[in-house]
Amino acid sequence: MADVPNTNPFLDDEDVEKPGITATGENDIESQAAKTSDHHELSLDALAASLLKENFVLTALEFHTELLETGREIPRLRDYFSNPGNFERTKDEFGTASLHRTSSIQTFDSLDFARYSDDGGGQVDERVAVLEFELRKAQETIKSLRASLTQEAENELGSTEQVNEGVVTLGQEEAIKPMDKKAINFLINEYLLLQNYKLTAVTFSEENEDQDFEDWDDVGLNMARPPSLLHLYKDYGNHATPVMSTEDFHCQVELEREEDQKVWEEWTNLKSQLESKVADLENQIDVCKKENQSLKSQITELYDQRSENQVIYSSAPSKKHSISTNQDNDCTLGVDNSVNNCNEECDRTDVTDSVKDSDSKAKSVMNGDQSRDRDISEGSSESVVVLDRNGSLDDRSPTMTISPTSESTEDTSKRHLTPTFRKALLDVCFHVSKDNRIVHEVSQIIGADRDHIITMLARCLPHIVPNVLLAKREELIPLILCTAMLHPDSKERDKLLNILFNLIKKPDEEQRQMIMTGCVAFAQHTGSARLIEELLPQCWEQINHKYPERRILVAEACGALASYLPTEILSSLILSMLQQMMVDDKEAEVREAVVRSLGILFGFISDTDKYTQGCELLWTSLKDPSERVVMTALHVFLPSLAVWADELDKLQHSLIHSVVRDLEELCALAAQKASNSTHIPLNESRFMNSMAALQELISFLYVSVIKTGPYSDRVDEVLHNVVDVDISRFPKPSSILSDLKVVCGDKDQLSALVHLFENHIGKEWFEPWDSFNWVVNNLIPRLLEVVLGAGLALPKIVNSLCRSFFLLSRTFGKVFVEKRLRPKFIELMVLTDEHTDHRGYAAAKQMSVTTCVVPVYAAGVLSAFNSEEDRQQLSQFLQEILCTLSMYQAPLDSLKAAFTELSSTHSNHELLLTVLWDAVVHTSPQVRATSARLFELMVKGVGENLISTRVFPALVTLGTDPEIIVRTATIPALGAIIENVSLVDMLDRVYMQFVTFMDDRMYRDEHEVNIELIRTLARVGPNAEPRFRDDREYSFFYFPLGLQVMYIYNARSLYIEIQSI
Repeated sequence: MADVPNTNPFLDDEDVEKPGITATGENDIESQAAKTSDHHELSLDALAASLLKENFVLTALEFHTELLETGREIPRLRDYFSNPGNFERTKDEFGTASLHRTSSIQTFDSLDFARYSDDGGGQVDERVAVLEFELRKAQETIKSLRASLTQEAENELGSTEQVNEGVVTLGQEEAIKPMDKKAINFLINEYLLLQNYKLTAVTFSEENEDQDFEDWDDVGLNMARPPSLLHLYKDYGNHATPVMSTEDFHCQVELEREEDQKVWEEWTNLKSQLESKVADLENQIDVCKKENQSLKSQITELYDQRSENQVIYSSAPSKKHSISTNQDNDCTLGVDNSVNNCNEECDRTDVTDSVKDSDSKAKSVMNGDQSRDRDISEGSSESVVVLDRNGSLDDRSPTMTISPTSESTEDTSKRHLTPTFRKALLDVCFHVSKDNRIVHEVSQIIGADRDHIITMLARCLPHIVPNVLLAKREELIPLILCTAMLHPDSKERDKLLNILFNLIKKPDEEQRQMIMTGCVAFAQHTGSARLIEELLPQCWEQINHKYPERRILVAEACGALASYLPTEILSSLILSMLQQMMVDDKEAEVREAVVRSLGILFGFISDTDKYTQGCELLWTSLKDPSERVVMTALHVFLPSLAVWADELDKLQHSLIHSVVRDLEELCALAAQKASNSTHIPLNESRFMNSMAALQELISFLYVSVIKTGPYSDRVDEVLHNVVDVDISRFPKPSSILSDLKVVCGDKDQLSALVHLFENHIGKEWFEPWDSFNWVVNNLIPRLLEVVLGAGLALPKIVNSLCRSFFLLSRTFGKVFVEKRLRPKFIELMVLTDEHTDHRGYAAAKQMSVTTCVVPVYAAGVLSAFNSEEDRQQLSQFLQEILCTLSMYQAPLDSLKAAFTELSSTHSNHELLLTVLWDAVVHTSPQVRATSARLFELMVKGVGENLISTRVFPALVTLGTDPEIIVRTATIPALGAIIENVSLVDMLDRVYMQFVTFMDDRMYRDEHEVNIELIRTLARVGPNAEPRFRDDREYSFFYFPLGLQVMYIYNARSLYIEIQSI
């Protein structure tokens, strides 16, 4: 049985339950309860109507509030209190008000304005407050009308969608409404601004002057701002269903039904009603806007009247002046307080009558001010103080001498004052001190032309700069530069430019950029003549400044102004300044800025005699102890000089030749100091810098070669027909200046030249040319000599050589590598008859396969391309070298270096492991032992997953090899696993392998095995797990040689104690 709600608040729930009610009468109970609830609601509505009819407004408001608190609401009360027109009173109602006012409750129309005003001035402010209140009411009315318009628009849109059933017909134009037009204009303007069509957006906004594009509320719809135009376009397909093409077919159907006709008529009537309502609402909005504009203009006029009437003349420190000032301040405070305290309880009054009253009161205020002025003029007045609308002082010092030709003189032109008396009167009232510099400058502003303003700025800026905070002085840079550009006197311009360079004590990078931009603007505006005469001397004066920031500013200025100076000045003055700073300055940051400016400078110098001097400065910067200076020289100075060298046809035979010669001298000097090629004491830093310079020049060399080919006359023919070259096939440039697209000119030019070059050299026989022959017959053989003499002792040098040949191979392409580069290496590594005997170990030690040629060829040439054929060639080469070195029992340093370089690339890991596994199953024990030693390098270069799946099983296989040299070779690799792997299962297996080596009696007499164990355990001891390092079962091993090895490891060191038993 359902519970019957208790609708009587005076009865308890027990009184409601009746014994005669059964389960069969539940529907009757529910209907009776509904009728009771409806009757209760009707009684409340009748009570509300009675209260409103008897004009018990406050009681009705309290009743409405209590109903809202209990969750109930009567529509009659809600509509009454939400309509502001029910509380507005007309003019006639003011005289017939029946409510008696008391002194404790003051309203706007019961205030005594005489109590709160001084000479009637407060009434103007009270009227301002009334108008502001009416303005707020008008704005609220506009908002309510806008909400009604939005609701009607939504209803119309919903009804249209229901009739059309979601079908949108394309190509049909509908009549656009003002609110729709404003919304669409707003979205279009927003799209133009987002897409950076600023000029189009400005033109569009000017063509729609009646709309404010910065405020969505100006559209007139109380709805959220819609998404962007792009979002609406992308989302169109989810809502719009184009009308499908139809064909007429004859069939017997009932085309018109009465229900459809009724629906159509109802929809038509509803549409006409909505259109009429929308038109009425738009008319009301226009009327409210006009009324709003009228009220605003009236408020503005009243503000202007108050501003004109509140001019107070402050004289010398006299008693009258102080009293009048205090009175005026009190009056102003009273006016402000009265305006701020006016709220929405003020009733609406007639605008016309109030304006008339305010005009009459304003006249009385003016009369009072004139009488007060007569009192003030008796004293010695020296300054004028004007109060703004907020009552604050505009100025406290005399600002301008009033001339007899001003507007005030025109108002009093009917007076017959003698010129002498008039001048004396003005001098007495507006006395200006002649000793004040600022007063003198300000007094000359009226009627000043541009030249006068520029000279005035030049006079004032030296006094302004010292008083500006150091952190804000950069704000003066535009003002100083404009004045220096336009000032007619050269001496004043020098002073201003001196102020510019000394404006900031230690300018940071951003501030220096501001000054440099200003210097460039000065050069563009004035020309090279004034730039040389005025700006360069300022740079010369700062060249030896004690602060490095100033010297950096000078160096950067030389580079920034290079494009605006004649080549004669660049080759002489600017070059000598930068050269002096490069040699003498001890700060690395200054030298870095100098090198950067040298790069810009040699991009504009045309004097060929300065090329040698540029090369000398380049080598000086490359040998600089600061790495930042060297990197700047490689990425800025060297590319700039390389372009000039190519123009002079000196790139190959001069610039690159110098770099390669430096490498050859380093290798020759090192060869004189050592007889073993694997341990040559090279000057590593100098060698690395030269190799970096060579790598930077490869791009310029390639462009020079392909531009000078015999096919160069056919470039224009294929320029627009060739497919764009794949830029990813070239190595990534180290800087933008060495990018092939930038060096060549553009991508189309590069694509055409590369296409012609590869087609030309891809032929079975082709015509060579000078630059191509120089690369093949001069550069590559000399670089191979450097590779042979570099040695394998320094990994960084090996890496730089591999990197250089990698860049050379990728840049010149696969066809060039196959036909010209690879044959050079193969010819170098062919073994002669004198090495065929396995006993020729001494001769084999010095052959090319034991030098740096192997890693360079493997990592620099064969791995430059990633096709299946290239990887097969790399795998075959590694297998051949592994077998060759193993058979000759030659040193494995070259092969280890190759594996180290290749393992640094993740894509080579599988290839290397495959090569080593083929060696694991090789028939020769020397090859298997070599593979075991190479696994030590793979442990350090691959991940734990490959170690557990590929490396460790191979070591286990080699650990059970019947040859003792193979098992011994696995010991270092097992130790490397202990150092680099953290998998517990694998470490346990490695420990057991070590235990096998130590406990097996067959190893007791093998001295080599014992020595290898001692070396490996001594190396891995600090990195082993504590349980392996501290367990005595693993710590003591007895060898038949009579030695006991004890490993004692603590927090700081590892002690190996070897004592005789």
